[in-house]
Amino acid sequence: MTIFRRARDRAVALWRLLRDERSSPREVAAAVAVGAFAGCTPAVGFHGGLAVALASLLRLSRIWAFVGSRVSNVVLLPWIVLAEIETSHRLRTGAWIALSTADVLAHAGGLLLDWCLGSVVVGAAIASICGVLAYGLARWRGGRAARSRAADP
Repeated sequence: MTIFRRARDRAVALWRLLRDERSSPREVAAAVAVGAFAGCTPAVGFHGGLAVALASLLRLSRIWAFVGSRVSNVVLLPWIVLAEIETSHRLRTGAWIALSTADVLAHAGGLLLDWCLGSVVVGAAIASICGVLAYGLARWRGGRAARSRAADP
């Protein structure tokens, strides 16, 4: 029984360490923004690892960067990719691209270039939005925690 209790205590301590790692509202916002930007890259399947690596490199919270990378979930990823391709193609050529299944296969190389270039523009926009939302939520969470500490005698 003590083995399980010790493992549980270690898991709780690790969770608290990760949760509180660089957790000021500004740091949480920066980590979520970096994670969201990583989630918009063409590295499908590696978004979480990329976000954690970038957060470690930039000395940000790894758990919040991973949470931010979840912007690229199964529901939103096709729309993000479409926005990246369309935005980049519009910036490069001045026209929107009409996508059909035959066109996608015929122009795969150009679409990959558009996807890579568009990920910078669309990723920066999504990262900004997610960062601002994370900042607001972190401030609200910090204020709520401070009020509950002040209420306890």
